[in-house]
Amino acid sequence: MVGNVLAQSAPALGILVDLPLGVLMWAALVRFLLTIFIKEDSRVLPMRLLVSFTSPVMATIRPITPGWVIDRIAPLYAAIILLILRYYLFPLLIGYDVLSFGNLPLESMVLSVYFDYIAIG
Repeated sequence: MVGNVLAQSAPALGILVDLPLGVLMWAALVRFLLTIFIKEDSRVLPMRLLVSFTSPVMATIRPITPGWVIDRIAPLYAAIILLILRYYLFPLLIGYDVLSFGNLPLESMVLSVYFDYIAIG
C-alpha cells in the first residue's frame, strides 16, 4: 500500500531524489538539536555518527552560508536549505505536486506507515 501511495503522488525520479535528501535533512536537524546539549567533537556515538553523516552536506552548503550563521546553527541552516530544495525546486524540476509538508515523498511514506500500522492498530 505504501508503494502505491508514493507511485500516485510522485514519479520514480522524484522519489529517488527526495528520499536521500529527506534523510539528510532530518539528520541535519537532529544534529542541530543534539548540539544544543552535546559538543560536536564529543565522543558520544550518536553525535559522532551524525557529524560524520552530515559533514558532506555541511561542506557543500558552506559556500552559500551567510557569515552571521555561527557553526552551532549551521546544521539548522543546512536543514532549511534542504527543505527548500525538496519542497520548491525538485517538484518544479521533476514535475510532481507537493501540496503540504506531508505530501513530500519521505514524509508521505512515514505518515502512511504510521496510519496503516500504528494509528489503526
